[in-house]
Amino acid sequence: MGGGVMLQVLYSRDTRELELSGTREGLLAFGQLLRGKAGSCDLSENQRPFPYESSLSGIVFREDPERAGVSIVAEAQILRIQGGREALDLLADSLEGFASEADASDHCHVDSPTYDYIAPESDPLVIAFMK
Repeated sequence: MGGGVMLQVLYSRDTRELELSGTREGLLAFGQLLRGKAGSCDLSENQRPFPYESSLSGIVFREDPERAGVSIVAEAQILRIQGGREALDLLADSLEGFASEADASDHCHVDSPTYDYIAPESDPLVIAFMK
């Protein structure tokens, strides 16, 4: 991912909620990245991640043919995403759809009860634009 592409992931230990935010270009580029077999990207660090407690340092993802759904879990300072091809593509669709259509103040929740392609053990994810 290029230097101009900005993404960050903020994390709350209490609720386990994750917020993936970025510029429109950043979110679109990440959607494209998820369509590959595996990959990773560094994140910009947010010194004041309020209302979250911490800012993660990277995302690692891989396709796992054994899985039907996609698992999205914060582990140490890394956001790990793994899942079957179809589930990863659906996650990429959600990201790209949000990035291309949403207003700057919008956000969307991607979590297990709402979407059946998200594995039940996943941490709740919010997609938003960087402020």
